[in-house]
Amino acid sequence: MEKLEPEEHAQLFGIIKRYTEQYTKTQTGVLVSSDNVPDECLLEMEKMVTFYFDQRKRMDADTIERKALARK
Repeated sequence: MEKLEPEEHAQLFGIIKRYTEQYTKTQTGVLVSSDNVPDECLLEMEKMVTFYFDQRKRMDADTIERKALARK
C-alpha cells in the first residue's frame, strides 16, 4: 500500500466504503478490520492495485521508448 499514490488510496477507500461503514479515520489514514469487509471487496481492491501497477509499467516503458526515439 505504501507504493500507491494518494489518489489511488482514495479510490481504494471508495471501494471499501461501498462494502462497509465500519472504519476509523486517524491522522495517518483509515483503519479497517478485515472482519468488516467481504472477500468481494478484497478481490475488487486487488484488481484495482494490479491495474495501477500494470499502468505504471506501461507508462515507464513508454517513457523509455520516447527517450530512445528522442536520441535518434
